Amino acid sequence: MTRHVVRVCALLSASLLAGCEIGVEGTPEPTQQPAASTGTAKQGARVARGHLRFVEHYADGYSQAINQGKPMLVFFTAAWCHFCHQMAEEAFTHPQVVSLSEHFVCILVDADAEPDVCRQFDVTGYPTIQFLSPRGAALDRIVGKKPGHQLMMAMQAALQSVARRQSDADDAQGRKDNWTR
Repeated sequence: MTRHVVRVCALLSASLLAGCEIGVEGTPEPTQQPAASTGTAKQGARVARGHLRFVEHYADGYSQAINQGKPMLVFFTAAWCHFCHQMAEEAFTHPQVVSLSEHFVCILVDADAEPDVCRQFDVTGYPTIQFLSPRGAALDRIVGKKPGHQLMMAMQAALQSVARRQSDADDAQGRKDNWTR
């Protein structure tokens, strides 16, 4: 049923300016832990979309983000999604987006290969970009095809949020250190 709804959406793409919507009933709340990857491709493979390099499979990207201490840009996409391809060709070639992407672990989640991850994050429209802290806390979300300058602003906001969180954590640690002296 879901595949049929998704395919119909792709056919009606001219009337859906914000992206493709699918019907997913009983979607659980997103969690911060990675879901197991179900893809058959080589785990952790890097693929290009536009000028951005993505780690395939959420679990592999999540591990890299933890190890590198970088926030995540999770791109939920599907091969059949017309707007996903347009966004990759347009927004993912924007020079500032390409430059800012170096500060993220960019993760590609294919809706057909990792449907459980899509449900975990309550993704019901494509493309969706979810920004997460290096530990997996939700920062911001973009749903639908967006131009490069809007994606760039969302990326900057996510990086600022991570910096604020780190500053707050450093301040709290400093206060704790002062009390223990």
